Amino acid sequence: MKMKRGKQLGILASVLAAAIALPGVAAGQTLCFDAVTAGKLEAPMEIESASNAPVELRAFLAKGVPDGTYLTLAQGKGYPPAMTAGMAAFTFTIANAGDYYLWCRTWWLDECSNSFWINIDDAKPFIFGEDSTFKTWHWVRAPLRLKQLTLAQGTHTLTFRNREDGVYLNQILLTPDKKYVPVDLETVTSGVAP
Repeated sequence: MKMKRGKQLGILASVLAAAIALPGVAAGQTLCFDAVTAGKLEAPMEIESASNAPVELRAFLAKGVPDGTYLTLAQGKGYPPAMTAGMAAFTFTIANAGDYYLWCRTWWLDECSNSFWINIDDAKPFIFGEDSTFKTWHWVRAPLRLKQLTLAQGTHTLTFRNREDGVYLNQILLTPDKKYVPVDLETVTSGVAP
């Protein structure tokens, strides 16, 4: 009887191990964090509140951001090449190595204020943004097939740098799911705040 029970437990353990290894289960975890949780911040990039924004922008910026706070490089505070300072860095941990897709919930002022430089760890920076949706909070995805987004298991640093001013950032999302499209505010992943 003990042999049979041991064999049954062994079979059950094998079935559970196979289920855990199924694609989609072990493919990775979607991480979402608020931009105001930057672990490192360099002016003129700053955490700001819609109530302190220029009067003509307050209603636009407050709409869709419940607490009214976001990360910004405000208009007139940092356009290169005259000003290259300004960054925000986020440290996070990836549980499973793989290809990830980066989404950011942004608000752009206009066509001259719609991008950041981004780099992950020490990889080459890439341009993020440059879409044509202005004066509304919306999700933008990083270019597909970036080798910088093939992440090893472990801790990484995602850094947003000054490329244009008049840019605003509310949430950051990393997902292994190529088909995932965030809509409106996403639920922040507990335990992954940078």
